[in-house]
Amino acid sequence: MKARLPAALLVLLMMLSTVPLVAGQDDVPDVRISEVLVSASSEDYDGVDWNGDGYFGSSSDQFIEIWNAGSTPVDVSDWWLDDEEGGGSPPCRLPWDTVLEPNARVVIFRADSGIELDYYGGDSAVLRTAEGAHVDSMSWPDKDSWWDRPYIPLANGTLWKDDAPTPGSHENATVTAPIAGLRCYTALDHLHSGAYVLTGRVVTMDDAGTVHNDGSILVEDGVIVEVWNGDAPSDLTLEGVPVHHTDATIYPGLLDLHNHLHYNTAPVWPVENHMSSPNEWGGYQNRYQWKNHPDYSEFVTKPKMLLHGGPYFNLEFAAMKYVEAKVIVGGTTASQGAPSNPDDAYASVLARNIEDWNFGRDEIHTKVTELESDYIGNHIKTGNASQELDAWFLHLGEGVDESSRAEFDILVANDLLVGELVLIHGTALTATEFQKMGQVGASLVWSPLSNLLLYGDTTDVAAAKAAGVNIALAPDWSPSGSKSPLHELKIADLWDDEMLGDIFTDEEMVRMVTSNAAEATNWEENVGRIAPGMAADLAVIDTNDLDPYRNLIDAVDPDVRLTVIGGMALYGDADLMQAMRGDDHEAAGMFGKRIDVTASGVEDGLRSWSSIVENLTEAAAFDPAVMEATFGEVDGFDSLTANVGHGGLDPWWTYEDPQYFQTLNGSTSGNAQVDLSLVYDRYYDRGASMVAVDLGNTSTWQAKGTSASTGGGNDGTTDNGDNTGTGDTSDGGNDGTTDNADGNNDDTITPTDPCADGLGLGCDGTDSSSDDETASGGDGAPMGLIGLGVLVVVAAGVFVMRRRDEDIDLTAQDALFDEEDLIEEETTVTEEQDDEEKDVVDIPAPPPPGGPPA
Repeated sequence: MKARLPAALLVLLMMLSTVPLVAGQDDVPDVRISEVLVSASSEDYDGVDWNGDGYFGSSSDQFIEIWNAGSTPVDVSDWWLDDEEGGGSPPCRLPWDTVLEPNARVVIFRADSGIELDYYGGDSAVLRTAEGAHVDSMSWPDKDSWWDRPYIPLANGTLWKDDAPTPGSHENATVTAPIAGLRCYTALDHLHSGAYVLTGRVVTMDDAGTVHNDGSILVEDGVIVEVWNGDAPSDLTLEGVPVHHTDATIYPGLLDLHNHLHYNTAPVWPVENHMSSPNEWGGYQNRYQWKNHPDYSEFVTKPKMLLHGGPYFNLEFAAMKYVEAKVIVGGTTASQGAPSNPDDAYASVLARNIEDWNFGRDEIHTKVTELESDYIGNHIKTGNASQELDAWFLHLGEGVDESSRAEFDILVANDLLVGELVLIHGTALTATEFQKMGQVGASLVWSPLSNLLLYGDTTDVAAAKAAGVNIALAPDWSPSGSKSPLHELKIADLWDDEMLGDIFTDEEMVRMVTSNAAEATNWEENVGRIAPGMAADLAVIDTNDLDPYRNLIDAVDPDVRLTVIGGMALYGDADLMQAMRGDDHEAAGMFGKRIDVTASGVEDGLRSWSSIVENLTEAAAFDPAVMEATFGEVDGFDSLTANVGHGGLDPWWTYEDPQYFQTLNGSTSGNAQVDLSLVYDRYYDRGASMVAVDLGNTSTWQAKGTSASTGGGNDGTTDNGDNTGTGDTSDGGNDGTTDNADGNNDDTITPTDPCADGLGLGCDGTDSSSDDETASGGDGAPMGLIGLGVLVVVAAGVFVMRRRDEDIDLTAQDALFDEEDLIEEETTVTEEQDDEEKDVVDIPAPPPPGGPPA
């Protein structure tokens, strides 16, 4: 006879359990999905505005009807409605106090739920209880629905296309619009709610250059509420607010003002000038030449097209989440250059898309293509005159020849030189052009690595600085640039040291990716600094240098301790991610980091990071057999896939990416003026972890370009002054770094750490503090230890009693965070080419469902 658990032990186990009990199938009431309309005609085809919102057609009038077929009332409050479980549109929850009487029906329109019912790929409607138990579902095949003919389930399990929609009524009823629909609420788990405090050295990037060496930041509902040094202000109520000690340096999230994100699955392109007349550094004359390189399509445009395109691998959502993760892992919180009309599946999560809706505004425009002499730009002029325009990102003067410089003359002649101009590249511009930019308050985005690899020279930022132009720094894109602003800082710092005579201070360099970038986009009231009222977009970096600005410039991938966007911790070390996100994260795959890319409140939001990496890695190998099996029926398959697939999927890290450094070291034009092998030697040739510096003596660090550090008083706050001097001409290199394999004092997890690739025994990460500040019980013992002790006793008791009668496989261990890959088939995505694209390869969109049925 099996031993029985004592009653007290059973009670204790029930109290400790946090897993909700899910009702069994027999307990699920008889509530059914009784009618679904997929294809609703537009007004031009005599459609009906079923919900009376003034909009005709599928985008508003698709609906799902729910029917209580039982004999008793059913409370459906908080029940889940979804289309494709684990994919498709995000699920939504029915409102509170929703009770269906016997034989009652409710209808949920797309306008009230956000659930898009897919015609092209087929789809489902799924109903689950609040606890997740399956109630009912209906599925239909691709391209099967008819206009204004709803699906009705028959008793034999098949679907019938009824003659006309009857939302809210039985199928034989006569229904007159409008019909009152039931609101269904999408989860907002991608938005931060609640409060917490982050502590560490806080680099505010305010105008005074204030640094709090013993700093704290209070975040509430995604916004910074207060920032202080030392003891908390007396008027703050922090009871019950968790405190997370980073033991690191906290910066505003880095801002990337120049990118082309949808190309960034491709690795850096080892391009060499193929023209018969290269410039004096062996590079191209202008941007219109390298696009004609015979390898450009195979290395750059085809990989993007094949991965994203609906007729091909159709991995746009996965690819865009991957490239946004590449941004986040470098401490960047916002990036320019996402596709136009981006999908919410990636645009509303992870990094902020600068051209998208942010901070209650969407007044940023972009032009990548050539500025033609007859370009009018009325939207720019009108926005400038009304002061509604925030920024105009314009690629201009990219090259080293006169034709590239002359593009600026067109800008001036057409009255388009405005203060909101954010001029990208400007490699051909001279002091004359920069003086004109400075006079109107325009900004410049400097992308030195891409310039050097393509042209052998880069923008005259010395002239731009002398003219008072606001300068930002950004990487361009992966095919010819670095992976994020964190890595582009090293290229800029090297150029400044080796070629410019060290004219930029370290603080000025860091401002190029924080406060300067915020000012360029007119976002200075929202991001770019750490201050009350600003968005909680933060980059937390291990403290390896007493100089807070040099600390960021020299930081590499393993040093990124945490990235926070809108208050949400999305990437970082295991201890902080566990403390701030609970179990809602997974192994990133390098440096012991954890990442969270999932959000149930967005389309396709539950796709895991591991499945994204797996799917893209397989697809980006561009194996002919895999492509043949996936999309071999497309026209021109052989020519489309010929010679494609160089380099595979670009790694999201730089620190141990040999292809990146080999390309830099081998570039003819890139090394014409500066030795790019110094990039690795000076910044990356170090251990994955370093000894954390002691911030107790703040008088020992000296800002680059200043005679001494000011401040550092009893409150631990450092005021660096204006930092405009140019006295220090040392190279500021990273030759003094230490490979610390054993003494990692700042909780960084190194690749050799047994906890690096996942949380196992002894690596639970539940205490994010390095101090003994855990809440204590009555005898002073930490409550966490008490709870752990109880769990150990319980587990031991269960083990001993079960061991008496059963053989237990002691080798079977359930790893923490052993998540199943959620591999869903994505819906067809239409690739749209517009003014923001670098290539000119069009992917044909599938035709919409035709007009009314004949």
